[in-house]
Amino acid sequence: MASFRPALAVSLALLLSGVAHAQPAVATSKAPAGPAAPIKAYDLPQIEAFGRAIYRQDIAAWLASDALGDKVPDLKAAGLKGWLVEDDGKTAKVRFLRDRGEGLEIGYDVVVDGKGAGPVTEPADRKLTEEERLTFAARQAAIAVQPRTCRAGYNTAIVKDPDGDGFIVWLLAPAPAAGAIPVGGHYRIFVAADGKTVKRVDALSASCLLLEKPKAAQGQPAMAFASHIVSPTPVETHVFLSSLYKMPLAVGANGGEDVWIVDQGKIRKTNLGKK
Repeated sequence: MASFRPALAVSLALLLSGVAHAQPAVATSKAPAGPAAPIKAYDLPQIEAFGRAIYRQDIAAWLASDALGDKVPDLKAAGLKGWLVEDDGKTAKVRFLRDRGEGLEIGYDVVVDGKGAGPVTEPADRKLTEEERLTFAARQAAIAVQPRTCRAGYNTAIVKDPDGDGFIVWLLAPAPAAGAIPVGGHYRIFVAADGKTVKRVDALSASCLLLEKPKAAQGQPAMAFASHIVSPTPVETHVFLSSLYKMPLAVGANGGEDVWIVDQGKIRKTNLGKK
């Protein structure tokens, strides 16, 4: 979603959260030191792919939510329970699920492509496929075990686990205000193929770190900087946030010995932290 999500998108997330470059200008903020559980390691191409998938799903959900709100102003009365994003890399279909007393069904569809969100439509067959049912169940299972929330209004992204038959669900901390970058507070949660069994919870940061979005200085592009202690490399939410805010993000790991630049969906190591 956008760096500061529109009121409609925030209201939808809040409603559903209870259910279930010369030297760039740099803004710095350090996460407090402390113990952090190790997270599952991935190589950089996979981390980049995860970040791009999260970005696409988040943007699609934002645009589709705006379109839905124009047609369905009272989301609670409509029985909305959540959404799924079916993304083929070119277009994304956002399926809004509802329950009006007869069980979970597809309420509305919105297709999002490079031109934006299409019209809100209602499917002739509202029944969820088995894959959709399991994916949504995995989303709900992840939400149920979230150990800590930094603020209300978390969003989600989901992919099939590339290393197994289950799912990976990301719980994404929202920005509290315009210009605030929520670097911390995100989770990566592994759910088994049954859509119910949570196998692992990875906290992708050690705190609810927020950065103020920096401004460019002397005609040079801005860059934000964050310390990172839960893994030796940046994680997918760094890729997501860099794309979302359309700016490079410098990530210091290994006690600041290693500095990585995350920009335009890619991660590269620099020599900035070396003495």
